[in-house]
Amino acid sequence: MDRIYRLLFLFISRKRITFTYSLALGVWIVIFLFLAWALSIRFESNDDVVMLMISSGAYSGTPDYHLVFINVIYGLLLKSLYFVLPGLEWYTVLFCLLHIISFSLIFWIYSKRITTAFGQLLLLLLLLVLQVRFIVGLQFTTTAAIVACAGLALYFERGKNFKFIGLFLFLVASLIRFEAAMLCFGVYAPVMLFPLSGRIRSKRQLLNTGLILSAILVLPVLARVVDAQVYKHNSEWRYYVDYNRVRGALNDNPNFAKLLNDNPICSVADINDLRNLGNFIADPVVLDLHAITHVKEVLDIKPFFDKSQNIKTWVCFYVDTIVCILLLILLLMFERKVTYRWGLLFSGLSFFMLLSWISLNATVKERVFLSAIVPLLLIIILLITSYQKKIWKIVVSSVLYLLTLHTIIIQTVDMYAVKKEQRRIADKQINLIQRFTDCDFTPLGAGFILEGLNPFGVTSIFKSLNVKMIGNGWMTQIPLNRGVMDSHLDFVEKPILIFMAKGSDPVLYNIQHCIKKNYQIETTLEVIAEDELSEIIVIKKKTI
Repeated sequence: MDRIYRLLFLFISRKRITFTYSLALGVWIVIFLFLAWALSIRFESNDDVVMLMISSGAYSGTPDYHLVFINVIYGLLLKSLYFVLPGLEWYTVLFCLLHIISFSLIFWIYSKRITTAFGQLLLLLLLLVLQVRFIVGLQFTTTAAIVACAGLALYFERGKNFKFIGLFLFLVASLIRFEAAMLCFGVYAPVMLFPLSGRIRSKRQLLNTGLILSAILVLPVLARVVDAQVYKHNSEWRYYVDYNRVRGALNDNPNFAKLLNDNPICSVADINDLRNLGNFIADPVVLDLHAITHVKEVLDIKPFFDKSQNIKTWVCFYVDTIVCILLLILLLMFERKVTYRWGLLFSGLSFFMLLSWISLNATVKERVFLSAIVPLLLIIILLITSYQKKIWKIVVSSVLYLLTLHTIIIQTVDMYAVKKEQRRIADKQINLIQRFTDCDFTPLGAGFILEGLNPFGVTSIFKSLNVKMIGNGWMTQIPLNRGVMDSHLDFVEKPILIFMAKGSDPVLYNIQHCIKKNYQIETTLEVIAEDELSEIIVIKKKTI
């Protein structure tokens, strides 16, 4: 037993391996390229595909910087790159470059802080698990989160050059997804206020630390203001931004789903029109900004106790991970003579409180959960490997840490299976839509698997088609759709083809019902193309 203990002690206490950033960057380039090839990199959701199409010109015919969820400053960069070199899929390429830079920086910076080779191994394992997850489902929210973590890590390194690069990376993260960058900052900031390596000894030191933390927020907030002013400058885009903010607050709100299920009679708007909104295919004329604002007001006045039930939902969904994190924090907190006690405690509380606050009026999606947990895991691994002294505590902490990673791995395996099937379906769907020329079509909900397409070839695929895709969901009321699809009446009069997954008939029947109610037109459905999984429908006026 003593021999095993000595071997374990030697393995855990072996000094760290030192290396330069150039080596870390080179190694991560190889890792990323191999994983992207082996796992067939794909977008997690169709949101990224649509923003890619807007920026490249595949959606409207010319590159555009209004990417809605991504800051217009970043959008202008993409638009310029697509004008200069339209043959490259810049949206995807920039994300890949940011992943390589961010992961290599995090590995290099934290490896310098970690004192043992064992700690470096745990760090490498975490980063590999995250990189695999982010390649299987490439997404702008998680990209912003990992770039923000790299920026924060650099910003709090010594040396002005590090700080400037850290500021720049955090700014880039906020341009890609402001909320994700702020979420990472909220979890990371307490550790900076209460340093890992020592106590704050005076009010002046606390004030200086607070000012340093505030400084990193200045540029992102200014960029956010610029983004808002650009949209406000144009009346159509201003109306769309207001509309989409309210629509998003409904579509992403679990309380809205309860309203549709529990209230068949709604005094604010017709329940069937609201069901179309819930199915991401709202009629822009019927459910205008005024109408959906009234619906949101109904949800806003719900008692806090009713909304707080959503906290239980997200906690139960991620309960395994949360239990492991809680046990890790408790184990680390009870280490004698700790200097990081308050920083770790408040980072853990911030993680839980931020996600609970989000859950009151929105769904805590996996990408949001990952954005919050990544900075917390980086903090915890540093504490396990650099501040724990007793071997048994290091072993127990490491086991809990690996169990936390295990839940992320399981989610990644499940997502990979889904993506593999989506790749197959997407190819078949493109072949189906290629049968048509000179017409417009719109996907019904998630019936058209855009995220199954090769992220490096989306623009070329859509420019080779002789049909135009019209987006719904968060594309409702967007000026890019003006004159193309302004109401559900266009389904009948133009007509606009509907691309849908088989089994979505109830949604179509509801659209028919609303067309009859709102426009006094009787309609019939005609299937004009189909395969075993999808079908293309046209809504026609019923003839006597």
